[in-house]
Amino acid sequence: MIKFFRNIRQKMVTENKFSKYLLYAIGEIILVIIGILLALQINNRNSDRIEKKIFESNLQFVIEDLEQDKTDLLKLKEERQRVINKTDFILQAVKKQNVLSATEVFNNSEIMLWKSFDINNNGHERILSSNLYEAIDFQPIRKKIRKYKLVYQRIKDLEKKLNESVEEMEIEMSKDGSILQLYEYGNLMNNVGEFDNTTKKELENYIIDFNKLYTDNPPMLSLFQRGKLITNGIIQTYDYFIELGEELQLEIESYLNKN
Repeated sequence: MIKFFRNIRQKMVTENKFSKYLLYAIGEIILVIIGILLALQINNRNSDRIEKKIFESNLQFVIEDLEQDKTDLLKLKEERQRVINKTDFILQAVKKQNVLSATEVFNNSEIMLWKSFDINNNGHERILSSNLYEAIDFQPIRKKIRKYKLVYQRIKDLEKKLNESVEEMEIEMSKDGSILQLYEYGNLMNNVGEFDNTTKKELENYIIDFNKLYTDNPPMLSLFQRGKLITNGIIQTYDYFIELGEELQLEIESYLNKN
């Protein structure tokens, strides 16, 4: 084909048909440009197709993250509900002026343990780098993702608030030593071995001053009442977050089915 066009050019030059040669040369340049543009268009289409395929594949990671978030939160929700039940047990004992054993006190003081939820973010980080993330047809999903992130931040703020309350209480109670018996009992529990009869005997006979630790201890009672209130708020936010995740997953699946 190249030899064919070369022969035409040589014939025109030989016959001194400059004007026709010039038109031919321009036509040939145009054909080359068209060929380049077509090649670029095909290449761009291939690139777009590859990017779309990668983007849709990464959306599957987002779905997996949402499902894992739900699993993690349902488990954590059960733990926090158990904490509320244990908190109520302590508060009812104080109200009825009951005296609890060291084991009952220790096992029902779980609100003092830090708990937190961390979002699974691998899929979202993958799709952020794609141009398709800012596309118009992706806008409904993008809005739901942003809302999902905002509620997650609300969860982190509530958890931080609760954990800081625990820390403040521990500092306050460490000053007067009212929490030392609880710590000592906890250390004994951690040191119990299968054949450590001495420590086991010590645990059986250990007495925690319930009145000093709870009944006559406003900082501790305040922590339990405030902790219960915040924990209920955290659980409600967990439920809302799970609901948003399910809506987001349905939106993503609908997007993938359309494409």
